[in-house]
Amino acid sequence: MLCVLRILLVGVAGLVALAAPSGVGAGAENLPVYDDPRLVDALDLLDASSTTAHLRGVLEGNRVNIQFSPMAPGVYARYSVQRRTIEIDTRWSDAGAETLAAVIAHEATHAQDAVSGYLATGGTSACIDSEVRAFRTSADFWTDTFGVSGKLDVTTDLERQLNQIAQREQMDPGSLEAVVRQTYSGQCAH
Repeated sequence: MLCVLRILLVGVAGLVALAAPSGVGAGAENLPVYDDPRLVDALDLLDASSTTAHLRGVLEGNRVNIQFSPMAPGVYARYSVQRRTIEIDTRWSDAGAETLAAVIAHEATHAQDAVSGYLATGGTSACIDSEVRAFRTSADFWTDTFGVSGKLDVTTDLERQLNQIAQREQMDPGSLEAVVRQTYSGQCAH
């Protein structure tokens, strides 16, 4: 299970740069347009969960776009600080709204850390802390949506991995944090 979790941790890795854009608010004309029904459904689910209800405000207030993009094998999604964009691998474009919402929750946590300036000032430890928070946020959303047993009718590797992360967060949050810290120590050092 640890091996599978480690693969997910590497696979779902958000591209977290250490330079953050300013957190200046935007007028309504500059807000991102979420017109893809798949993304709208996922954002609506985030709004409905007490653990992630604040994330749409973070995304809209900081003009963060969300789009599907082809990615290298092993990369499921990423957040680009420079482009203020969450990219989700096109292979997940047919994923259920709950799965997309969990991925967006993870990446939106990185966006929140970037626009607050935390990533720019905290170095390697801030990067790793952001990963821990991102995995916990997606795990909390997943548990809030499906309960402590997770999604029962999983159909993809991503859903299985989200179940495993959420279950680990529920049963042993310290071990989830330890695995994330170990996995991202090298990536965050650059």
